Amino acid sequence: MPHSPPFPFEVLSQADEKLLAEAGSVQVFQRREELFLEGKLPTAVYILQRGKVKLFTTDLQGREQIVHLARPGDLMGYRAVLGNDAFSCSAAALETASVLVIPKALFFQMLDHSPALSHYLIRLLTTELRHAEHHLAGLARKHVRSRLAEVALLLAETYGYEKDGSTLAVQLTREEVAGLVGTATETVIRLLHSLRDEGLLATDGRKIRLLDIPGLQKLAESS
Repeated sequence: MPHSPPFPFEVLSQADEKLLAEAGSVQVFQRREELFLEGKLPTAVYILQRGKVKLFTTDLQGREQIVHLARPGDLMGYRAVLGNDAFSCSAAALETASVLVIPKALFFQMLDHSPALSHYLIRLLTTELRHAEHHLAGLARKHVRSRLAEVALLLAETYGYEKDGSTLAVQLTREEVAGLVGTATETVIRLLHSLRDEGLLATDGRKIRLLDIPGLQKLAESS
């Protein structure tokens, strides 16, 4: 999964940095607290400074499909602002998260002053489109076991490990894992037990420990 390039604060002019310091605000969101909601009109864009955030859509039954995992430096909500449209997904903290909130008018003002910022947004859109294409192809081509292995490796690549070098440095509910894999929660629970019995990973509550990276990679690459 391609990672989003971090927001390029270094391209901002001194005037824009001053405006950002005056008009922007840093807000702290606790786990499960929502930054913005699918279907609502945007008033700002968001840059994750610390913590972890999930971006997700919700179906009529209330089930989540996670479309992106944000990490520090990621810009969120910008497509709705640029398109003058409602948010196509919601965003909520996976853990305590510090977020820089940039009002929409200020964001456009910064964009007008910085061609480099425009180039960044083009690269960001390209990265996200490539990820969406990869994700859709995986849903159509790969068995759910392979997708679960791919998600485990994605979590390691995105957030790394705890000090033991094998426990993922992010804790997700089984529902959130299912929302990443694109399957039912019951299926994820059954498959986690299966992968644990095969020695590929171990679980302890919401903690997941990867035991056999080559084995998970081989499974992730299979159809």
